[in-house]
Formats: sequence, structure tokens, C-alpha cells
Amino acid sequence: MQTTVRESMLPAFEGLVADQRPHDIITRRAAANLKFGYGVVQTAAIGDVNVPAATGFVFEGVTLHTHNVEPVAGVRQYYEKDPVPVLRKGVIWVLAEVAISVGDPVYLRHTAGGAGQVPGRFRNTADTAKADQITQARWLSETTGTDQLAMLEINLV
Repeated sequence: MQTTVRESMLPAFEGLVADQRPHDIITRRAAANLKFGYGVVQTAAIGDVNVPAATGFVFEGVTLHTHNVEPVAGVRQYYEKDPVPVLRKGVIWVLAEVAISVGDPVYLRHTAGGAGQVPGRFRNTADTAKADQITQARWLSETTGTDQLAMLEINLV
């Protein structure tokens, strides 16, 4: 029996399409386990994507959330060789590693940093060359601290 009720709904979560603007979604195959709302890049295998592992990658887009994935040990993600919907154009909710402002540049992390700073996450600086700028993206909302949700607009089409 439910004993508590939220007074308001959560505004969003990682990998959720943020609005109904025209968007473009493609399907790729996961080269490894991939979380929702992470930036992914091309791999050597045609059609496969993964989080970046080094600078100089080809950005493919952001992994979308789905309810079709069964959680394993409480973790909901795409598993290796799963089909993965990737947003290439549109607005999506992602976790920003640091405080950001509307209009800040968008960077995708390729090299791990401190706590919570893992490849595939987004920020507004290069973090001493551990992230590459994504010029086809822009921040549409701001955050006041680390690991907060922000709207990211992408246009790779």
C-alpha cells in the first residue's frame, strides 16, 4: 500500500526528450554498457557507439531514456549489443558535471576526472584537456552546482 505521495512531479531525468520541437533519433548498437543521457561517439565497428575514450572523437549524439530496459541490480542502462536510440537533433535532459549558464560552451568528457566525472558526461570547460568541445550543441538552461539536470540542444543533422 502506498503511504506517501509527492506534492510535485520530478521535472525530468537523464535522457528524457525535453520538449516537442522537431527531433531526429537514430538507432545504433551499444559497444559496451551505456547509461541514459550520456554523449556517445562512433567506434571502429560500423554502427556501434560508446562513450568517448580519447580526444578527437566523432560525436553521434545522446542516448535516450527508455522504459523497455529491465533494471539489473537496480541499474537501468543499455547493455552491450543492445539497440540504442540516439538523439542527433533536439533538446534532451542531461546531468551537467559543473554549474553552467545558458550560452556556455558545451564539452563532452573523454577522460575521467574526479568523483562523478566520467566519460560521456557534459560540462562547460575542457577540464585540462579531458573533454572536447561540441560545437553543434548549446545549453538551454542553467545549473547552480555539480550533477544537476540541464537542457541541452543538439543539432547534428
